[in-house]
Amino acid sequence: MIDKILEQIDRHQTFLVTTHVRPDGDAIGSVLAMGEVLEQKGKEAELYCQDELLEWQKTLPGAEKLKSKFPDNVEKFQVAIILDCGELNRTGKEDSKIETIPILINIDHHLTGKPFTELRMADTRVSSTSELLFDLFSAFDITWTSSICTNLYVGIFTDTGSFRFSNTNERCLEIASYLAKHGVSPSEVAEKIYNTCKPNRLNLLHEVLGTLELDSANTIAHITATREMFQKTGTTSRDTEDFINFPRAIKGIKIAIFFREEENRVINVSFRSVGKINVAKLAGIFGGGGHYNAAACRFKNNKIGVVKQEVLRAANDFLHQKQ
Repeated sequence: MIDKILEQIDRHQTFLVTTHVRPDGDAIGSVLAMGEVLEQKGKEAELYCQDELLEWQKTLPGAEKLKSKFPDNVEKFQVAIILDCGELNRTGKEDSKIETIPILINIDHHLTGKPFTELRMADTRVSSTSELLFDLFSAFDITWTSSICTNLYVGIFTDTGSFRFSNTNERCLEIASYLAKHGVSPSEVAEKIYNTCKPNRLNLLHEVLGTLELDSANTIAHITATREMFQKTGTTSRDTEDFINFPRAIKGIKIAIFFREEENRVINVSFRSVGKINVAKLAGIFGGGGHYNAAACRFKNNKIGVVKQEVLRAANDFLHQKQ
């Protein structure tokens, strides 16, 4: 598949590069790295993501090139490269326009349903989409600039939970080492990600952790963020990045769940698990998906209390079956 993707990149000139809504480090790092590689090859590339970047993401090399406004002239694009996103509708409200682009290339590492294109480089065993791009770029014979290396490193670093999650393995550490030898400063990356927090985000974290609840067996923990909390602290749902890792860190917890209330009565539910518990299947009960140990789903036109009751009951049943 690498050869087929490289062939399409060689043959065409105009590209749209995009990723999923609420982009994480892997999504943004992948888009920025791909954009620079296309420029190296003399291509015209526009980078798009529906949602605004987090403050630390704005510090990544090339971040100023990524736009949250969809291009007006979509018909000019010959190829769309969709990264870290296994379902086209996860790109957001402009998915129908992206679908009109003649050639779609998908590079992703999530557990998904039916692929939306045959030109798909996917492997759920790798740590991140950035790891897949490393292999693609290696076959493309690129110049490994410090900016490309930094953006790929950010993707691997964040999707492995700073090399703490079970997807951390010898291969991704070898790639991280290679990237560090070619211009990445691991300490500077960690500094940007973890030490750029604003006070109101900590105020929000205080509110959210106040909702922490555990089941009777202390195996399922959940937290909640409401619209009222965002208004009170002057924050948005984007400020909740990584909040779910707090309940996940509790000793003995097998499933952590984060209920997040969005606008227009949309409830996002994030799942994290420890060990051999496939929360992608749990999220799939509600039409969601993701990774083995990290997944999500969403509910529309619903009340958060109703969603919590339904999801917690399903999580308990799911965990009991696994045990």
